Amino acid sequence: MKKWFVFALMGLVTACGAETGETATAAAVNNAEPVANEGKIREVMEEAFDGIKISAVRPSPIAGVVEVEVQGRDTVYVSNDGGYVLVGNLLQIKDGEVIDPAEQRLEQVRMEGISKLDLSQMITYPAEDQKHEIYVFTDITCGYCRKLHRHIEEYNEEGVTVHYLAFPRGGPAAKSAEAMRHIWCAEDPAKALTDAKLNDQISEAELGDCAKPVDAQYGLGLKFGVRGTPAIYTTDGKQLGGYVSPDQLMDRLD
Repeated sequence: MKKWFVFALMGLVTACGAETGETATAAAVNNAEPVANEGKIREVMEEAFDGIKISAVRPSPIAGVVEVEVQGRDTVYVSNDGGYVLVGNLLQIKDGEVIDPAEQRLEQVRMEGISKLDLSQMITYPAEDQKHEIYVFTDITCGYCRKLHRHIEEYNEEGVTVHYLAFPRGGPAAKSAEAMRHIWCAEDPAKALTDAKLNDQISEAELGDCAKPVDAQYGLGLKFGVRGTPAIYTTDGKQLGGYVSPDQLMDRLD
C-alpha cells in the first residue's frame, strides 16, 4: 500500500498546516551542483508515494544520500538507489555544536529574500519604538494566525514591528487567497486584515495590481520552507516558530 501520509508535517503544533489540495510549483532555491541520478530519484519517489510533488533534489552532506524537497511538506533524505527514505531532520555535530544543514541553507535563502522585499507590498503594523522587525506568513482562515493577531498591539508595545505576508494554505486558487487579494487592495489594508481575522469581515475592494503580492508571497513562502501558518522569521532568516505569545517572542528575539 502506498504511504503518502508518512510525509507528516513536522512543524510546530502552534501553526495551521498547509493544505495540499492545490499547490504552486516552487523554484529551486540553491546553487548546489545537480544530482546525476535526479530523474531516477524523482521517478522512484513519485511512483512510491501518491500525490507528492518534488520541488528540488540536491546533494546531502552524507555520501550516497541525496536531499529531496517535497513540496508543501518537508525535506527527506533518500539513498542514491532510491531504496531507502529517511523522514526527519539531518543534524551535523561539528566542533561540539549541533547544526541543521537544511535549516542553515534556508536561513540564507530567507535572508536574501527578505532583503529584496518591497515594504509597500506587505501589511505592516509598526512599533512606535522599534527594537525588532519580524516577517509573518499568514492565512486569514488559520486559527493560530487569528490568535497571534489578537496580540498585535502587545507586540508593537514591546517594540516589535510586524510585517505580514500572504500565505493562503490552499494555494493561489483557494477561497482564502481570493479574500486576501481584496484585503491587500483595501484602502486601509491593515484595518481590512484585522477585520477579516477578528471579525470575519472580508473587504470587497476592487482588485488590481495591488492583488499581485498575494500570489508572489505564497511562492516566496514555499521557497522559505513555510509548512504552516503563522510562520515567523527574523530579518536574518531565522525561524522563530508558529504562534508565540508576546513574552515568548521577546525571549526568542533577545
